[in-house]
Amino acid sequence: MQPVIQHEIIYVDDGSTDATYAKLKSLQSQYPQLRIVRHAKSCGQSTAVRTGVKFAKYDWIATLDGDGQNNPADIPKLLAALKPGVELVGGNRRQSRRDTWIKRISSVIANTVRSNMLKDDTPDTGCGLKLFSRTAFLDLPYFDHMHRFLPALIKRRGGKVVSVHVGHRNREFESLITGQLTD
Repeated sequence: MQPVIQHEIIYVDDGSTDATYAKLKSLQSQYPQLRIVRHAKSCGQSTAVRTGVKFAKYDWIATLDGDGQNNPADIPKLLAALKPGVELVGGNRRQSRRDTWIKRISSVIANTVRSNMLKDDTPDTGCGLKLFSRTAFLDLPYFDHMHRFLPALIKRRGGKVVSVHVGHRNREFESLITGQLTD
């Protein structure tokens, strides 16, 4: 018998103007662990992540982008990579990336430049699938686009960072920045 892992699902609706909020509200009766936090207007991914972390009641946070490209079934892989001193486990999509060739090449170049400059030993900071310590995250300086630099920020504060290969699916929804649901 597998142990029951206590969890909550916090969905941060970052100012969507479509039916996202109504759909989420209708799911709450089916999923009592679902909590919805709604921004009045779009604030961007870093603010949305910070809002979710602030509302979380557990010590470890797993993040997923709302576009459907990350598979929540990969979260146990991230949990399995937790060892003493590790404060962030990041997903690495390089082996399974489902994007256009130009997006894949651009990502490799950007990640290589960033990794060489910041020495964060992270091959894919753009992957939205991450697991991190709530305490460590809230101890970091906040700035717009900080979500792109979480590995470097965690290492700077003395934490260890690990990358884990995860799956990558075709995008089901538009970017969270536009807030438009396309299903």
